[in-house]
Order: sequence, then structure tokens, then C-alpha cells
Amino acid sequence: MLVILAEEEKSTVKALIIAAGRGERFRPYTDRQPKPLISVLGASLIERVILNIKEAGIREIIIVTGYMGEKLRRFLNDGLKYDVKIEYAENKYWRLGNGFSVHAARRLIDGNFILSMADHIFNPKILINLQEYRLHKDECILCVDTNMRCVLDIDDATKVRTDGKRILKIGKKLTEYNGVDMGIFLCTPSIFRALERTIDRGCYSLTDAISLLASKRKMAARIFDNEKYYWFDVDTPLTRRMVEKILPAVENVETFHEKFLTNFQRARHAELHSKMMTDSP
Repeated sequence: MLVILAEEEKSTVKALIIAAGRGERFRPYTDRQPKPLISVLGASLIERVILNIKEAGIREIIIVTGYMGEKLRRFLNDGLKYDVKIEYAENKYWRLGNGFSVHAARRLIDGNFILSMADHIFNPKILINLQEYRLHKDECILCVDTNMRCVLDIDDATKVRTDGKRILKIGKKLTEYNGVDMGIFLCTPSIFRALERTIDRGCYSLTDAISLLASKRKMAARIFDNEKYYWFDVDTPLTRRMVEKILPAVENVETFHEKFLTNFQRARHAELHSKMMTDSP
């Protein structure tokens, strides 16, 4: 059973943002700067994540850096300009997998925490919703999009099979799935123990640890099936351009339902047309 958090407990939750990767699919942009600093409509990806976390009432943030980490730290500094407190952890093994990034922050966290990716843009109401719950001991919870209309690249998405309450299976190569991993979690420190076990086995992704917890029925699912809980994985120049066309509508909640599908379809059509023209001899 999930237990509602007391109001005063919400402010004690920290957020962890993993921002260590190379961003290979964004090259050559990431030859010059870390991927989290890529701009979307005038604000960098990671600034958008930080401000959404702040809007959800969380002021303590830990960022795991790796590739070009010093440049990212200089840009964000201590978080004062965003009215948050930022601490940093370093992932020296960022080439191996994002599980190492989460594991690198283990000494800075001793309680439950929100986990987010540095390249995901999302409605902060997702975090507000997620904070309403406290998990049982040793459980974690993953936000799952069962609507899947916000998924811009289904081939690269991490698929999920869920019974509505728990994660049953997770992986990019799942052929039978009913949702997509949104890259937003509420974790207990059990995630660090799961990562230690999977890393010892030579499995370095966060998904490996989630699969381990799921096999023990310790991985809950928070289902989102409504487009108002929008989220976008900005993983390529193509998805960045699509998001820049869609975002102005979805950030205006009053016009969201009217404009979402129209803007989404227009953006996808325009990008497919542009790709066809580019690929033409």
C-alpha cells in the first residue's frame, strides 16, 4: 500500500539529475559542449529540469557530471541563480552506462529521492504527483507513460510491461509492452544496493538495476495516461526541433488539449518532409 506523505516531509526530498553522458546522438554539437547545456527555446535542457524540480517544491539537487563536467559545473555553479542548492558528484566511468551515474551519488543521499534525466523536458505536475506517495521499504517507483503520444522516437524508447501497479518487464528491446519509461523515478536507497549487484555482474545501465528490483516485485509503476502530463526525451537534433515546435502549446495548460495533437502532427510531418528533402539526391 502507498502512503500519503505528510506535508512537511515533502520539502526534505532531494532530486538527483544524471548529466554525465557524452550525448553521442547529438554530435557534433556535443564535441564542443556537454549535452545538458544544449538550448531549447532559449533555456538549456538542464536548466529546464532544474526549474521544473524547483516548481515541484524541491530545493536540494544533486547533479552527477562526467563528460565535460567542469564546464557544466561552471555554468550552473551552486544553484543560487535558480534559487536552489546544487551539489555535485562525479562519475569517472561515464562511458560505461548511466547506472554508474546514479551509483556515484550514493554518499550524498540517505533517504528517498527523485531521480531525473538531464535531457528530459516534462510537466512539473508529474513530480508533484509523484511526491504524494511513500514507498514501502526497499521499493522504488517509475513513472510510466501508457498513452505514449509524447514518445518522439519509439525505437529508442525504453519499453515497459506493467500490470498497472508494478513493473513486470523493462527494456528497449521488449516486443510486448503497454507503456514507456518516462525517465522519472521516486527511489529509496535500495536502488544503490541493486546497482552494486548489477555493476558487479558487469551490467552498467540503470535499466539493469530496475529489472533486478522488478524481478523481486520491488519496482512499482506510477501510471500517466493523459497528455497533460507531457514529457519529451530530447536525444537528437531531430527531437529537439520537434520539441521546439510542440512545447509552446503544451506549456500552456489551457490550450494543451486543443493544440497538442495538431502541433505534434505538424512537427512530425515537417521533420519527415525535411528529412526526405535532405536525403534526396
